[in-house]
Amino acid sequence: MKKILIYIVLVVVVLIGTIIYFVNTKNENVVIVPTPKEPIAMCYQYQKETSRGFVDRVWLKMNITGDKGDKVTGEYQTLLAEKDSKVGTFIGTIGPMDPKISGRIADVWWNSLGEGMRVTEQLRIEFGEGSAFALGGEMVDRGDGTYVYKDAIKLTPGLQMSQIDCERLQDQNLVEKYVRENINTIVKEKPVLGGSWYATVVNINPSTKSGTMLLTYEDGHIQGKSEFNYTINGTQIIVTPKLDSGIK
Repeated sequence: MKKILIYIVLVVVVLIGTIIYFVNTKNENVVIVPTPKEPIAMCYQYQKETSRGFVDRVWLKMNITGDKGDKVTGEYQTLLAEKDSKVGTFIGTIGPMDPKISGRIADVWWNSLGEGMRVTEQLRIEFGEGSAFALGGEMVDRGDGTYVYKDAIKLTPGLQMSQIDCERLQDQNLVEKYVRENINTIVKEKPVLGGSWYATVVNINPSTKSGTMLLTYEDGHIQGKSEFNYTINGTQIIVTPKLDSGIK
């Protein structure tokens, strides 16, 4: 009887050991794929009217990806009324949180377009909760048409941009693009000498999917200024004159 019990125990032990072995072997072949984190969108903007009635506008959109939030793509545009504008997209990496600046620094390659020239240049962006600015410095061609900082230590901050809701920034950009492309139907006044209107300043004051804007325009001979209301309805943008604006 004792021998039978011993055999039964041995059989049970062998079965349990076999099951554990196969389970462990199976688990060793399982590749655990980390769940990618959702991209984080962060947007910033600087906008100020100049003494001559124009508007300086600088904006930045960043799409942060990677398991550690260390990769970034985006767009940076400097639209200055009395200086050459420069616009373009970028791609690069982001460093860890720096307690000295209470923020992080993105080191990117900016495919910029300015003065009719398209070049790739190094750009560093310091950003955090609430504000961001690009770091500027003397640039040199590294030998292949790509421009880099001559001295990455001697950099100065550009215009400080305030954080803005990305959807709001997108709406502003859509309205401005629409206005510039449709200026001759938006402005009811006729240009002189058979010319065409073009927008010189589109100063937008947005709210949720609607807002007002102050539009300055000219045809090369005369200049006008008017206020308008706008509404975004899906893909449709509706612009109407603002009554009693008091602007001639």
